[in-house]
This record gives sequence, structure tokens and C-alpha cells, in this order.
Amino acid sequence: MTREVDTVTTVDLHADLNAQDDDGLGWSTLADAQDSGRIRPGALVLAGNKYGRAVVRILAIDDDGQVHFHILPGSTAKNRHLLDGPASAASSA
Repeated sequence: MTREVDTVTTVDLHADLNAQDDDGLGWSTLADAQDSGRIRPGALVLAGNKYGRAVVRILAIDDDGQVHFHILPGSTAKNRHLLDGPASAASSA
């Protein structure tokens, strides 16, 4: 099943893409996930809010539910195909 990435699509992880943690990574919380089961280290998901969206790679989830991620370079349209594939296959693309 292909998820359409446009202004109507619900993001997997609500996040302010300009916010950074102490290590310079993007962050959010599991409570802000549409489906927390999709949020796991290595997963490629759509993150953002009404101001912007990006495909991100989940790097870590803290015990308190804070999610750390890296924004993939390039546009959401360019990276949309990564959302349906496993993270290991996407990392070699």
C-alpha cells in the first residue's frame, strides 16, 4: 500500500522540524506519533507539522519516550518511495 505524501497526508510523527536536541538531532515524543508501533530505531517515517514535512530516520527512543531522528536530505517528494520500504533497503539507496 502506497501512502500519498501531500498536504493532506497525516504525518507518522508530529514534530517541529526546526527543534533540535543537545546533539543537533531532531526530536519529538512517542506521544506525538500517529502509531507508536511504527516508531522504532532505523524506521523511515514522515515527520513534521502543518509548516513542513520530511522523511526522517528514527535513531533512538529514550526511556522517557523522547524520539531522536535525522532528517533525510532532499525533498519529501524525492524521498517518498523510502516510506514503503524497509529501513535497511533504504539505507543502501
